[in-house]
Amino acid sequence: MGRQGFGALLTDDQWALFLKSGATRRFHTGETIVRQGEEDDTVFMLAEGMIKVSMVRSDGIESLMALRGAGEAIGEFAALSGLPRTATVTASGGPCLTRVMSGFQFRLLIKGQDLERALWEHIVTRQRESEELRSEMAALPSGQRLAATLLRLAALLGSDIGTRATRDGKAEGAHRGTVLKFGLTQRELGDSLGLSRASIAAEFGRLRSLGVISTGRQFITIRDVERLRRLAEGEEREEESRKNQGR
Repeated sequence: MGRQGFGALLTDDQWALFLKSGATRRFHTGETIVRQGEEDDTVFMLAEGMIKVSMVRSDGIESLMALRGAGEAIGEFAALSGLPRTATVTASGGPCLTRVMSGFQFRLLIKGQDLERALWEHIVTRQRESEELRSEMAALPSGQRLAATLLRLAALLGSDIGTRATRDGKAEGAHRGTVLKFGLTQRELGDSLGLSRASIAAEFGRLRSLGVISTGRQFITIRDVERLRRLAEGEEREEESRKNQGR
């Protein structure tokens, strides 16, 4: 899997320069990297691992905003704006390796590598993703919300299940599915989608009964990516409605 986020917009040499310029710091699962509301412009470059981005809403509930992988810059907006942290970021699903630098050092590297446009492109992309997520939560039924979220996570963090060889050595099937491994509970995922514990459990049960997913401790296997996409886009709901009308 390649670099994500800001790192995906850089060349290998540019990314290596950012990593070389920062001091090494490791975080264990559940350990906070940055906290919402803090006034600090330190920037962390995520070299290895996965992070959970969350925000405390006005009603006091902590809501999951995103999961991110290696390549992300953590705290870059505060380094540019001078404003307090807008979200809390924690290590998730295993240890994280970061390279940490001051906001001043980060800004010098951005200017020296002529990366101002790439950085703003990254920030605008993240803002657009947040707006899309809010729109989904306001407009889509619970089943579509979960399906869309699983597809998004699969694209960012999933590991493809490889082809299987037959006895004569030929490949059997081009793509058998995608495995998601992350340090989230079903309840945390439900909170991020605005779903109760009962609702998220029911939706997971429905996807399992359809053969779309299987689940285990801190992993989900998507066994039918195409059908999950149809569920996310509401196509199967429309097909079912047409069938009912034709009876």
